[in-house]
Amino acid sequence: MTKIRMCINCRKRFNQNELLRLQIKDETLIMFTNYGRSFYLCNECIKNKDCLKTISKINKINKDKINLTFKEIVHKWLK
Repeated sequence: MTKIRMCINCRKRFNQNELLRLQIKDETLIMFTNYGRSFYLCNECIKNKDCLKTISKINKINKDKINLTFKEIVHKWLK
């Protein structure tokens, strides 16, 4: 049975293995560490960078602060 999860930006539902799972720890965007709260992003939102505003709004973090780590994480994810 596949688990269905929702992208926090576009609100579309996908299989869990199709989404990127991230979390905010100490005001830093990181890959999910298997502990704590997390959120999912779909490939379409990642490629368009639409999600940066949503992430910063939900987690109350400056958009510019997460932009640098977001680029590194996305680069690894899309390989």
